[in-house]
Amino acid sequence: MKNTLFILSLVTLISACGSKTENALDAKRAELETLNTEMNKLKETIATVKGEIDLLDTAARTNAIAVMALEINKSGFKNSFQVQGLVESDQNVLVRPEVPARILKIMVKEGQHVTKGQIIANLDGSVASSQIAELEGTLGLAKLNFEKTEKLWKQKIGSEMQYLQAKNQFENLQNSIKTARTQLGKYSLRSPINGTVDELMINEGEIAGGMTSGPVARIINLADIQVKANVSESYLGKLKKGQTVDLSFPSIGLTMTEKISSISNVVDASNRTFVIYVEPSKNLDKLKPNLLAMVTAYDFDNADAIVIPTKLVRNDGQQYFVYTIKTNGSKKTVEKRYIEIAQQFPSETVVKSGLETGDLVITEGVNSVIVGDEVKIIEQ
Repeated sequence: MKNTLFILSLVTLISACGSKTENALDAKRAELETLNTEMNKLKETIATVKGEIDLLDTAARTNAIAVMALEINKSGFKNSFQVQGLVESDQNVLVRPEVPARILKIMVKEGQHVTKGQIIANLDGSVASSQIAELEGTLGLAKLNFEKTEKLWKQKIGSEMQYLQAKNQFENLQNSIKTARTQLGKYSLRSPINGTVDELMINEGEIAGGMTSGPVARIINLADIQVKANVSESYLGKLKKGQTVDLSFPSIGLTMTEKISSISNVVDASNRTFVIYVEPSKNLDKLKPNLLAMVTAYDFDNADAIVIPTKLVRNDGQQYFVYTIKTNGSKKTVEKRYIEIAQQFPSETVVKSGLETGDLVITEGVNSVIVGDEVKIIEQ
């Protein structure tokens, strides 16, 4: 009886343990199923977020066309052009004698400052001096003859013709001496201007003023120096007196900024140009007449301009336009933007209207897109 009770108790215990194990297993299976359900929902959420990211991230799309763009900003703009000019001086004088003669003495040195009327060289005027001496000797006799004839004529002695001949001879000799003395003055070669002796071209003892001889000296006044340049008539009205230009002298490596001092009123019919003059205000000691000068002038100047490369501007037969980027959220598409041009130059165009600060103009890849295409902007 006791054994039977023991066996029944043992069976009951084993049954209870088996039932408890089965309940724990069912709970774990239920827990796993819940986790799997949550994981599937999380995967769906992740996929949804990835899709939204792909939709928002244009750069990640394979169908967006890569382009480069220029952001529009206002800035100062000048359009320059360059012409060739020469340094000139109205007071660049070659000094030569009016009469041929031998140089006795040169009175100045190269680089020396001289004043107007100062003697540059003394010439051999001995012949002229001798002529004056002879004339003065003859004049004394003629004067004596005239005075006697005049005295007799007043006393009614002699003829009127004798009196007039004596008077005429005396006056002619006076005039001849005056002329000879003027001629003698030409044997002192003088500077016609205030300036500097730039070059001496003859030596003492040589003949100057002859058919085969050259000038004696060059005198230059650098205070009166200027740059002269011929400019195409197409720039008429675009250059004004007082306008700033840049001067460059390639031979001496010198540059400076000056102002136009004057503009000619005549267009040269042979080359269709007009002349501008620029008077340098500094470095005058470095400038020489006939020195080559490059003049950079400006035919357009705007301190607050919208400027784009001319190569980006297109024309559909009626209006000018450019391709810009339209932004809608993070999506970027190609847009055709009509513009009005203020000035157009070979490399750059000034836009009057149609573009605003912050607009994006397509610069690279423009030939690969059409209006409405989705694009992504890449850095250069």
